Amino acid sequence: RLLRELAAATDVFGLRDAMFRGERINITEDRAVLHTALRAPRDVVNVGIGGSDLGPAMAYEALRAFTDRSLTVRFVSNVDGADLHEAVRDLDPAETLFVIASKTFTTIETITNATSARSWLLDGLGGDEKAVAKHFVALSTNAGKVADFGIDTANMFEFWDWVGGRYSFDSAIGLSLMIAIGPDRFREMLDGFRIVDEHFRTAPAESNAPLLLGLLGIWYGDFLGAQSHAVLPYSHYLSKFTAYLQQLDMESNGKSVDREGNPVQWQTGPVVWGTPGTNGQHAYYQLIHQGTKLIPADFIGFARPVDELGEGLKAQHDLLMANFFAQTQALAFGKTPDEVRAEGVPEELVPHKTFRGNHPTTTVLAAELTPSVLGQLIALYEHKVFVQGAVWNIDSFDQWGVELGKVLAKRVEPALTEGTDVPGLDPSTAALVAAYRE
Repeated sequence: RLLRELAAATDVFGLRDAMFRGERINITEDRAVLHTALRAPRDVVNVGIGGSDLGPAMAYEALRAFTDRSLTVRFVSNVDGADLHEAVRDLDPAETLFVIASKTFTTIETITNATSARSWLLDGLGGDEKAVAKHFVALSTNAGKVADFGIDTANMFEFWDWVGGRYSFDSAIGLSLMIAIGPDRFREMLDGFRIVDEHFRTAPAESNAPLLLGLLGIWYGDFLGAQSHAVLPYSHYLSKFTAYLQQLDMESNGKSVDREGNPVQWQTGPVVWGTPGTNGQHAYYQLIHQGTKLIPADFIGFARPVDELGEGLKAQHDLLMANFFAQTQALAFGKTPDEVRAEGVPEELVPHKTFRGNHPTTTVLAAELTPSVLGQLIALYEHKVFVQGAVWNIDSFDQWGVELGKVLAKRVEPALTEGTDVPGLDPSTAALVAAYRE
């Protein structure tokens, strides 16, 4: 008791707290004493949108089992302020690193969120502008805009204009992911990409997986009239994988003019959709099995669960995969009226319990979900999209359809914030703006 009183009397606790706050308690050298910061966990918030968000966020979820669990990594993309609020509400500004991912550093959603994040940081750290350079890094090609924001350009990770947004998370855009899984695992993922790159470049046509996947999609869409394509991963860790593929496929091949600028005479990119199994089985599989639409589907599964699951949870993996194989069998072969009758089903119910089958599926089965396998999966779909764009004679690497909405948003915003008239606003939008302001 007396020794504890001695500690209190000599302000051990006050000096301790000052050390952790970064105060200059090394008085003779006027320095902070921050060796504790070297092993302190840091919260990482990635701020981006589109390719600067979907890729890193998807890969982070996919590789959760390989991440440093002491790190909190969050992703903010939506300009809806609720997205940023929920990401930072329980974080300590002193322990938070913001990674601002924007190729041009002018993307309105990203810069708006980054500016709000800067305000949150400064409010929490007493308003010292110097803190921005210590708590923000940029992934960009625009050093001038980065410096204007207050980020030290020494902390700007560059990439190049030939890196398209939806193909970019294996560049500096993947910094948040690399922090989470470490550089060795990140390199392993890049090696996985490279495996399929080389396969696509060198494998003969009859055994070239991206080529075959692409040509099957051409067959289903252009010859059999399929309008959409389901991607159904039987892995909780791939919960964001289909959303990632939506951008990869639909932004790349959602085109109606060819490379020469002429209207195409055939159907191009499909609507890509889906969620992980087995959840989807209790939602929309009914339509795939017995609906009136042809919906080709890719099923992605793994022979082994991730290592960190306990034995009890690993035992569930066989049930997961039993559903996986049963669904592809049922979609392919269905159930005939005679088979239904043989089960003693009343005749009036036979049509309702008949499954016509002949629904096309592709099964992708890997040993386990690792960084390398994730890289292989993504490259497989990248090159599939390339193949289809080449066959359709469209440019898979621009996205002018994204730009129009951005331009119009900048025109409409003053009408919402200031009540000013927007020249040329159509009557429908003008009425909506008026209702919003009222």
